[in-house]
Amino acid sequence: MLINQQVQSKNVINPYAHLPSISTDDMVELMRIDKTIGVERIAGYIVTAYDTVNGELPATLFSLLTLERHLSTKRIDRDTFNRAYKRAVMHEAAALAADSYVDYDTTSQGAISGDAQLTKSDRLRRVVSHSIADMTGRRRNRVKLL
Repeated sequence: MLINQQVQSKNVINPYAHLPSISTDDMVELMRIDKTIGVERIAGYIVTAYDTVNGELPATLFSLLTLERHLSTKRIDRDTFNRAYKRAVMHEAAALAADSYVDYDTTSQGAISGDAQLTKSDRLRRVVSHSIADMTGRRRNRVKLL
């Protein structure tokens, strides 16, 4: 694949129809995923991210009726919920991509570079955790280490 070649867009359908779906264009444009890894791999990361984020959500959010009830109980706007859900899925997919493409080499600089990339996936997963807390109405865990 050429670096300047246009990537085909693929809309990856969410297994739960009432939850938002994400396209590969969203990942390339918003999360700055390298498009040279290909559309199918990006779509695979999105599918895995759906599984991870949906597994973290309570079972009450998997039907449209109980989702609407949850949103009204927690006083969360539907658009706010959709944005938080998309943010969680896209950050999880970006973390999966970052984990897959950690580059190590045998020099000391390579080890430092690889460690920096692992902290990148940790930062991305922290955003996932905060987004899930926002969707479920839980407080974000903030711990100050001494």
